[in-house]
Amino acid sequence: MNIIINRNSIYQNRIIQLTTLAGVLLAYRIYISGSTEFLFMFWNLFLAAIPLFISRRLVANVRLGQSKILRYSLFFIWLIFLPNSPYIITDLIHLDNSAATIWLDMLILFIFALSGLLLGVLSMIDVFSYLRKHNHPLLANMMLLGISLLSGFGIFLGRFLRFNSWDIVARPQLLMQCIFKSLLLWNAWLWIIGFGAFIWVSFWVLKPYLRGER
Repeated sequence: MNIIINRNSIYQNRIIQLTTLAGVLLAYRIYISGSTEFLFMFWNLFLAAIPLFISRRLVANVRLGQSKILRYSLFFIWLIFLPNSPYIITDLIHLDNSAATIWLDMLILFIFALSGLLLGVLSMIDVFSYLRKHNHPLLANMMLLGISLLSGFGIFLGRFLRFNSWDIVARPQLLMQCIFKSLLLWNAWLWIIGFGAFIWVSFWVLKPYLRGER
């Protein structure tokens, strides 16, 4: 119960406040520039919050936890949406060095990216705790590493091939074809390993603080 309280406190203090700050800065940017080009960041942050919503249901609902079909379905959906959380980091590509608001833009995108990363790590903490309860600790650690690499691959598919999480239903055949072709590209593997390692390290670095451990 204390861990849950700590997580909720972190969610409110680190993410809601950060998002509010980003919203104020974005409103100021719209006021001075007349441009609404960064409003899409709120949609991206909404997608980044979906994995945390799912993971809370996975660990908190005993009835669902006792049903293997529902449990595996929740885990699968969570895995599909998890890349949306760290994906926001790649939105830094939208920075325009020639823009008069470059430093404000950088701050806004950084805050959104940090919020997305925190959402993802909080969600991974839920799932990792669940995995440790139902598997050997070593297996749980290996599964977490695999999840991080899959998330790195998901970010690759989203950023470079422009797929979304729901394309697994909307365009499954095309998605599968692109996945197999991507696995034959060495630069795709560099991205998968690089970003997957970043997600994995971020989890272990942030986990003690987000759980309230000392």
